[in-house]
Amino acid sequence: MRIYLFLILLLTTNIVIGQSKGKVFGTVFSQNTEPLEKATVTILNSKDSSVVSYLLTDTKGKFEFVKIPTGTALTLFISHVNANPFRKEFTIPNGENYDFAHLKLDSKSLEEVVVNIVPPVRMNKDTLEYNTNFFKTRPNANVEELLKELPGLQVNMDGSIYYQGKEVSKVNDKDFFSSDVRIATRNLDASLIKTVQVYRDKGETKKDNEDEDKLPITINLKFKKDFLKASFGKLYGSAGTRSRYEAGGLFNTFKDTLQLSFLGFGNNINRQSFDYNELNQEAGLGRAENYGFDNFGGRNYSGKANDIGLGFNLNNDWGKKTKLNIMYILKYNKAENQNTGNQISLYDQEKQYSASDYQQQEKSVGHNLKTLLRHRMDTTAYFEFTPNLGINSKNNSTFGMNRSYTDLKKLNDATGTGGNKENTLNYSHGFYIEKQLNKNHIVSFRNTISINTNEKTDTSFQNTNIYDTAKPRTSLWYKNRTQNNSNNLYFSAAYYNKIIKKLNFDYYFTYVTNRQGPQESVYINRDSTGEMHAAPYENSYRYKYQDYITGIIFYWRPTKDFNVKFGTAYQVKTNHFDLLKINSVEKSSLGYWLPNINIRYKDLNLGWYKDLESPELYGIQQLILDLNPLYTRKTSFIFNNIEKQNVSISYYKYTSKLQFNVNGNINYVNNSIGSRSWRNNNTGQMTTQMFLAGSKYNYSAYTYLRYNLKASKNWSFYLSQNNNFYTYENYSSINDVDNKGTNIGINASQQFSATWKNLVTISPQYTYSWNKNINSVKDNTDFIESTYSIRKIGAGLNINPIHGFSLESTYSLDNRASGLSGRKNYHILNASFYYTFKNNSQLKLTGFDILNQNTQNYWGSQGNVTYFGNSLTLKQYFMLGYIHKFNIIKTKK
Repeated sequence: MRIYLFLILLLTTNIVIGQSKGKVFGTVFSQNTEPLEKATVTILNSKDSSVVSYLLTDTKGKFEFVKIPTGTALTLFISHVNANPFRKEFTIPNGENYDFAHLKLDSKSLEEVVVNIVPPVRMNKDTLEYNTNFFKTRPNANVEELLKELPGLQVNMDGSIYYQGKEVSKVNDKDFFSSDVRIATRNLDASLIKTVQVYRDKGETKKDNEDEDKLPITINLKFKKDFLKASFGKLYGSAGTRSRYEAGGLFNTFKDTLQLSFLGFGNNINRQSFDYNELNQEAGLGRAENYGFDNFGGRNYSGKANDIGLGFNLNNDWGKKTKLNIMYILKYNKAENQNTGNQISLYDQEKQYSASDYQQQEKSVGHNLKTLLRHRMDTTAYFEFTPNLGINSKNNSTFGMNRSYTDLKKLNDATGTGGNKENTLNYSHGFYIEKQLNKNHIVSFRNTISINTNEKTDTSFQNTNIYDTAKPRTSLWYKNRTQNNSNNLYFSAAYYNKIIKKLNFDYYFTYVTNRQGPQESVYINRDSTGEMHAAPYENSYRYKYQDYITGIIFYWRPTKDFNVKFGTAYQVKTNHFDLLKINSVEKSSLGYWLPNINIRYKDLNLGWYKDLESPELYGIQQLILDLNPLYTRKTSFIFNNIEKQNVSISYYKYTSKLQFNVNGNINYVNNSIGSRSWRNNNTGQMTTQMFLAGSKYNYSAYTYLRYNLKASKNWSFYLSQNNNFYTYENYSSINDVDNKGTNIGINASQQFSATWKNLVTISPQYTYSWNKNINSVKDNTDFIESTYSIRKIGAGLNINPIHGFSLESTYSLDNRASGLSGRKNYHILNASFYYTFKNNSQLKLTGFDILNQNTQNYWGSQGNVTYFGNSLTLKQYFMLGYIHKFNIIKTKK
């Protein structure tokens, strides 16, 4: 931390030396001598009309600028939605400040239509507007480069955009492939843009928003009148060592109300998106992009995979009333994975060891379709319909081996092969309609449906040796066909009232019903004696629940800075379990009061709520499962609802220079599911059983601090800290010794970044992770408490095109586990080197895991077990590729 601060002081001292800065301040009034809040005050350089700085006046109409150059011809420009613009030339004398004292703006007349002066920055109601004529960019610059010039907006190395410390979620209210704003900002030409608008998206609802700071932020690009259409995209391909490759293409056609995109990609470097940025995920362990099709097309977190995808995205606005979005992707994945693991367990002070090796090959094909239709019937009513469909199939084959032993003898070993085939069909939709009856009365209706069908066939063949038994060698062929259908239906009707000033309320009634449960068919062949139907091992059951909820929520806002949200709900929950294998039915119907309250004062939030969850179905085992000679699961019947309470406190402060966030949570549940286990010390055989355990508390805390410093026109810096703390409790019983385990974790990360002319950025980072498990058992030597930590020091270096050459690189030094008791330093270095041609196409050379030390492992302990594992991951490769970009702009002649 001290090093970072020293670097900031050193750099800023060198930059500002010889430059004289001064303050500019004053107060803005209306013609009626009332302070004008949210008047936009801009300082321009009179020589080229470029923006030096801007801000909004406070509630008293005051403004104050710091670090404004002295001895330079400047222009003060003030605009307000209810007043005529004000403009004045001035110069700050060297070594002094400039006080404008009281400035009075003339009121607009009702007949005034023509505005002769267009301000560089202004607030238009709740929308901040930038006039791009005042912000200079190089020829052929894209929108991202334009946004970097706009004061108040922050564009990071990865292309993410922040306004007042919050990330921008959409551009032009379009869902660019799961809200990837970079597709628009990195491909549209800046010269097409007339105005950039930034606003908090309130959506279509007429209900008052009680906390506007939490609304998503949208950037809207207003095009110049001569713009008709832009078609842009890219084709890329790379090939390299170890048979690594990637190829793909993206085509977009873009109008003011229409965006149509097509994409296709294929690679075997674990990338499930189409962007060619090599280093989006530092250190390259996951190798999947953290945007694009994250939750839409799937991701690879480990192993090696070949991914192929085809898709399209359509956004269309019909007039101002109707919006349609359709997004589809066809996804093929062929993955290979391998895991090796070791563990040490303590039973009656005897160490027992186990080692395992697991390999898997998997192929999957998926179709995913997401749609959105939103229509506003008139100014008082709208509806939204969002159907989604997923059809997926996959099959895999596995091979595994495991052995257990002590310091004195072998206990058991097993080898096996297996596989499964799985087909899933998922359909869901959401429907919402809202109608404003008059100014103070709003009614709404919401319906969601989800239909999920899963059919799966598992087969396996296992040879087992248990050395200390009368019959040490056994074999088992196993087949299980499982069908699991889950259907969920949700209805909710609400009435919103705004009659009482500063006190609104929302009354609602909700009905939910859900049906689910596995239907199993099991067949076995023991020791080659012949296939048989093993009905006693089928855990088939049906579960249905119905929820009837009625509640009311009050919104009280006595002052601008103070807001209270409180209410209560009464829920009747009926559960019906049909246990088919033991011909038993379990029913219950219980009522629960579920109060809640949230208090917000300025940026401080306090909240508490009570909620209800359905029983955990994995706690149901109707018959003893002892097919595997090494593993037995005893019966368990857990049908209890889970009552949950949560207490939270948070503080948020977002400004263009400072982003600070701290929050804490206490989560309580009245009961949980624990696991009992019994281990045979002579054979290593294990027996388990689920049981209804006691209540538990989980705690978490999170802090985030980022300070942005723009030292000069060319240099900018930021310093950030990200820390979190958590605890997690669990119940277990091992050989009839009851234990309550608590896992405690701390993660701390510090990063400093320096950027020069938006061309060169270097970002050193330090990360520390610490984890400890604590057992309630204190007088039993079998239960161990251990501590584990990871330290990582790294840096990212990004060089944007300088004479056509650019570089993206990351390095990290990780100190982490390399075995059950060993540690090792891992050096992870990645780099991509580009040369950009005059047509914006690029030649690319990539080196991943250049030092050939990439690995993915894990370490942990719980109860009486310490374990270590290692997973297959991508190793060193180099690739040479070409990226062809095209951008065709059509304008009016």
